Amino acid sequence: MKIARFIILFYFLALACFAQEDEAQKQLDEVTAQIKQIDEKLDAENNIWIKRFVDQRDFLALQTEQAQIAAEIKQLLTRRDSSSRQRRELLEERAKTLQMRLDLLGSSGDASPYETLSKSEPIPDAPEVRNPFAIIGGLSYSREGARMLKEQEIKLDSLRSTISLEQERQDLLEKQNALLSQLKKPISATQYAETITLLTSLKNIEEVFATAFSVQEKRFRASDTQVKMQIEEEVSKLIAILIAIAILIAFVFLLKLVAKRAVKDANRVFSINRAANIVTFIIILLILLFNYINNLVYFVTFLGFISAGIAIAMKDWFMSLLGWLVIVIGGSVHIGDRIRIVRDGDTVVGDVLEIGLTRIMLFEDITLSTFETNRRAGRIIHIPNNYVFTNIIQNYTYNEMQTVWDGIDVVITFESNHKKAQKIAKEIAAKHAIGYTDQTRKHYNNLRMRFNLRAVSVEPRVFTFAHIYGIKVSVWYLTNSYSTLSLRSVIGSEIIDAFNAAEGIKIAYPTYVVGADKTPAEPPPVLSDLT
Repeated sequence: MKIARFIILFYFLALACFAQEDEAQKQLDEVTAQIKQIDEKLDAENNIWIKRFVDQRDFLALQTEQAQIAAEIKQLLTRRDSSSRQRRELLEERAKTLQMRLDLLGSSGDASPYETLSKSEPIPDAPEVRNPFAIIGGLSYSREGARMLKEQEIKLDSLRSTISLEQERQDLLEKQNALLSQLKKPISATQYAETITLLTSLKNIEEVFATAFSVQEKRFRASDTQVKMQIEEEVSKLIAILIAIAILIAFVFLLKLVAKRAVKDANRVFSINRAANIVTFIIILLILLFNYINNLVYFVTFLGFISAGIAIAMKDWFMSLLGWLVIVIGGSVHIGDRIRIVRDGDTVVGDVLEIGLTRIMLFEDITLSTFETNRRAGRIIHIPNNYVFTNIIQNYTYNEMQTVWDGIDVVITFESNHKKAQKIAKEIAAKHAIGYTDQTRKHYNNLRMRFNLRAVSVEPRVFTFAHIYGIKVSVWYLTNSYSTLSLRSVIGSEIIDAFNAAEGIKIAYPTYVVGADKTPAEPPPVLSDLT
């Protein structure tokens, strides 16, 4: 009877033990599954903190293996047998592979693997918004600072999330080890130790990171608030200034309308408009100066900004000033030079009386241009200096040059002796231009020392061309730049007299042929200037 009771008791005890083991195994399976889920969340490829820890662990492990291989290779070098040599070669190849892996891991073996991750790019100093142009910088500072803080906050949240998961993993590992001990199974001491090491490192860096982030956030919020207040002040000031300028411009516009209707003289209206523009510009400049002169740096920046608008509004005036610099420094025109300017079909020839900051003042003498085109002379003409950039200025007396080439055309009949006419014309031109020819020859020799001037003949030249009425004889000679018309008159008159007196030479002139049917032939074009 006693034996039966003992057997029954043993049976029930065995059942209880088996039930406890089954329950522990179920709990162990659940804990293992939970650890697996956490491991998936803490996948080293997705979590930068775990990845950095794994990289450092692998780096140190590779270094340890590399040191062991180096020691073994050193021992094998003392042996001469073939097996040792083969083993050494295999170890050397393995050492190369380890070195390549170490190079790929880079600085993962640093003493503090999270130092670079915890360091954040410092937010730049807040700008002072003291003028309208600094508003853009202030807005950019607020936007960039908020972005940098957001990046740091995301990184800190990631770190805290990792710590939370690692803490949960550590608790599960403790429970797992307890269950394994209960089931008489080996525990995972290495994995638990790694988790404790990782968790300790992460908590330390989280404390430092959170403190640094909190300090930087407070500083940025204070600076950002100050910058936004300055922006609001500058915007309000700018709006007030723009309203004042708009009222001023509207008033000036109305003043111009009244002047245009009240004043009949167009020149006076132009003068009033010009004076109003200048006064408006000065008033606007004073308004801006009084508002932004408190800082010289901003004032210089302001002047640099508005200079573009001034340059556009007063482009011709600034171009004239620049033209004055070009004229004075370049030496293309001097006082006393005779120059010729053609613009929009108008030809101006005169002597330079004065070179001002904005204009060149000319005295219009009696020249061939005034004789043939203007039919006026003796006027004082003002030429804007900016013409040097947009028009060709012909200088008759550049670099002390006192002579120019002039030409006279005379048309003789086809039956005339054109060779004789050429000879007569050349002799007359050479007789009257001999002094200018010698003077020009000396000046050309001086110019060749400064410029790449080829040898140019200075003797009078005569050319003949077929013309509709006959043969055109064109004689060219050197004459004084200031008395071109006088010598032209003398030489032209003498050539005509010589042609009329010479045998075999007859000056051509327009003729009309009347047919037998009394239908007049179409008249030829009028003969060009014979002088």
